[in-house]
This record gives sequence, C-alpha cells and structure tokens, in this order.
Amino acid sequence: MEKLGKIAIVAATDAGYLPAACCQLASTAAHLPEDCNAELHLIVCDVSEADIQEAEKFFRSRNIDATVTLPDFVDERIKPIGNRWPRAAYLRLYFDSIFGDDFDRLIYFDSDTRVCAPLGPLFNADLRGRPVGAVHDFIYYVTGNIRRRRRDLFLAEDGPYLQSGVMVFDWQATLRDGALERARKFLEDYPERCMEAPDQDALNAALIDKWTPLDPRWNLHEIYLMFGGRHKPFIEHYTSTKPWSKRRPKAWRDAAAWYARELADTSWARFIPPQSAADRVQAKLAFLNFRYAPRVRDGLARFAPFLLDIAGKPRERSDDEELPWAPKSRADVETMTEALIEEAAGRRDLIRPPEKVLGG
Repeated sequence: MEKLGKIAIVAATDAGYLPAACCQLASTAAHLPEDCNAELHLIVCDVSEADIQEAEKFFRSRNIDATVTLPDFVDERIKPIGNRWPRAAYLRLYFDSIFGDDFDRLIYFDSDTRVCAPLGPLFNADLRGRPVGAVHDFIYYVTGNIRRRRRDLFLAEDGPYLQSGVMVFDWQATLRDGALERARKFLEDYPERCMEAPDQDALNAALIDKWTPLDPRWNLHEIYLMFGGRHKPFIEHYTSTKPWSKRRPKAWRDAAAWYARELADTSWARFIPPQSAADRVQAKLAFLNFRYAPRVRDGLARFAPFLLDIAGKPRERSDDEELPWAPKSRADVETMTEALIEEAAGRRDLIRPPEKVLGG
C-alpha cells in the first residue's frame, strides 16, 4: 500500500484514568516509527485545569509532543446511559467533531492499554477497503456470550464482534461513511441494548460489514494475558483489574512496576498503591474464583443440582443472561488466538462464525 500521510494518535480519559492515559501515550511515543508523520492527542473531559497542567507537564518532561484537548461540547452532547461507564468512555464516538479531514488515519488507544512493540505495522495495516480495523473481542466467542450480543445489536447469526480499545480508522473513509454518527444514533435509539459496553456496542452495530480484523496481538486483553501464553502482546489491554489496583494479579507485576517508574516524578506517584500480603491473597482468590467457579457450577448442575436450587441459581444457563466470563480452557484461548492471527494475515478466509474454530 502507499505510504501514509498524516496520522492522529488519540487516547481519551477523564480525571480518574488521566495518569494511565499519559502513560499510554508515553508508551506510544516510545514505539513510533522514525519517519512517521504522527500527532499525539489526549482528549479529556471531567478534569480540572490543574489536571490538564499536570498532563502537559508530564509530556514536556519527556519531550513528547502531545496536545491535550478539552472539547467544549461534552456537557451538552454526551449523556451516559446508566451509571456504569463515565462520559470519557463515549468520547471516541465524537472524534468526527474534534478531528478534521486533514488526517489519513486516526489510531485510537484506550487509556488502559500499553504499547509493547513497534507501531509501524499497525499504522500500515491493510484495511482491505473498509473504513475501520479492529481486533475481535474474542472473550465473547470463548464464553458463549456472543449469542446475546448478536441478538441485542442486530448482528448476523454468524457475525463478529469488535473490541473498541484499539482501532485503526481510515479517517477519510470513516468521515464519508458516517460511522460515528450512526453509532451515536444507535445509542440514542436503543440505549437498553447497549448497557454492557455502550461505545463498543454502538460501534459494532454501526460497523456491520465495515471493519477488518487485525492481528489480535494488537489488543491482547487479560483473557489472553491470564490464560494464554504462546504469543507476546504487541499491545497489552488491562480490561478489568488494572495494574494500578491494590488487588492486581501477579501477572500484572511488571506492568505495575512500569507505571510506577513512569509516574515516579509526578504528582501521581501514588497512583500505583503498594500491595500488601492481604491484597495479594485477595487477588489470587479472585483469580481462582474467576477461573474455576464456572466449572464448579457445571459440576453442581450435573451431580448436585439441588444445591443450585438452594442458592437460587437456575439449573440450566440461558442466552437470556450473561454466561460466566471465564473460558472453558487455556486450549480454547490459544486456538482462538491462533485462528484470528491467521485470519488477519490473510492465510484463511474470514471466520464466520469465529467460534466455530473451537468445535462443538
């Protein structure tokens, strides 16, 4: 493909994740290609002037040329559905009101991601004529929750579901397509169908047949980081428990140390709290519960269903409710990741439905 022109690299946050978002762009800056015509942008809302000044100080101290922008339309236009997600989660749906048509590509990173590999291949990813590139959110495939999302979002019975934490936009094509406007309209029309992950759900509804799968290593979230192991992530995505949580798992030890080093000389030095022995035990118990509780429940349903009756739990699961988020096995996680790597590389046709690679 032809060499790209101007690129916008964007993270978005509120005050709560501001230190992490600054670290995200620091990790991005450290992995930029030398000849890349890229601008770094941090879009913020629900922050103070002191917060903005601290972010700008963070970038100056590292010689990172990043622009911090507080849009003037947030109070008027962004109305969250429910209380689970802050307004910052919706900012990416308004990038067409922030960035003009002078960019060839816009690369979006969630503030809880960390770049671990050179970014040139991501910037130059072949989108195969579609306006957007993204990674499958394959936790839905390995747990069965994809069936519920397809129904709620009017996706095809074999349709894929993207993870919106890392996205590559052919920006000119995206503006022409009106995808972000469609996503906002879907949220307005069907808020009850987007309660799980509002921005991501709306993007999936708006981008049916309009996004190209990227190599999953560009957005390996913790379902792989916890259960996989064969592939090193190009970008780590801490989708649930964060490296800055007291109850962070052992697998996040190196990440927590990295954030602590990045923030050591800032007013956010305490963003990474010390972890006590009790915190580590609780983190381990939480992981064990996440990993094995679904198997225990399946065992009870098979051999002692009366215990589920006592606990007020249904004997049989239904797609009408969330299924357990833990995959059945590490093998499923590896199998899915391998298949999606091959799909992104063009070594196999688009996998429809993606979960068919697991068999059964």
